[in-house]
Amino acid sequence: MMVHIRPEPASPSTLSTKAENLKRLPGGNNLLLRELRLEDSAQVIAWRNDPILGKFLTREKLTLAQQEEFFRKYQARVDDYYFIAEFKRSKKPAGSIALANLDFAAGQGEVARLIVDPAARLFLAEMFDLLLEFAFEQLGLSAVVANVQSRNKAAKNFHIRLGFQIEKVAPKAWWNGDDVITFRMSRADYPRLKQAWSALLLDAREG
Repeated sequence: MMVHIRPEPASPSTLSTKAENLKRLPGGNNLLLRELRLEDSAQVIAWRNDPILGKFLTREKLTLAQQEEFFRKYQARVDDYYFIAEFKRSKKPAGSIALANLDFAAGQGEVARLIVDPAARLFLAEMFDLLLEFAFEQLGLSAVVANVQSRNKAAKNFHIRLGFQIEKVAPKAWWNGDDVITFRMSRADYPRLKQAWSALLLDAREG
């Protein structure tokens, strides 16, 4: 499993840049992204502790106190953008998604903390598209990666369907002994691939 070096304390100028980036978040046909808030903690806990939704996320139940502590630490990070995707009309949460472990020198970030609410499964492609648009067009990254467990067939198939390429496989790298597949998408490939999956970006079909 990859070990990420803890970043240096954020400088005021870097935090300002993150704040500026968060003022210009993309919206799609049905969804928009907004930054995670403390008051989202209960919803995140409900998703992550669900036996189906959280199956590939954690080995133990997450408590509200743990999530709130994570949120406080997240606020000080400049290499992490944690979003709630919500429906534009009803403002109901559709899921969570993050762009984490950002390395601006390498021009790369990682898809993380992906959860889609069962009622919003049809909009998963739109969630990904909004995150990729933010990564490539707003932050100017060169590539986005995603680490997926080998046993998570649905996630593997979805990444392949969107056009992510397999970069490497790390044997037994997950906490449960599963292999970890690293998928990669480049900014150069994104416009062409988006055309291919445009049919998945449903137009105003919120239930």
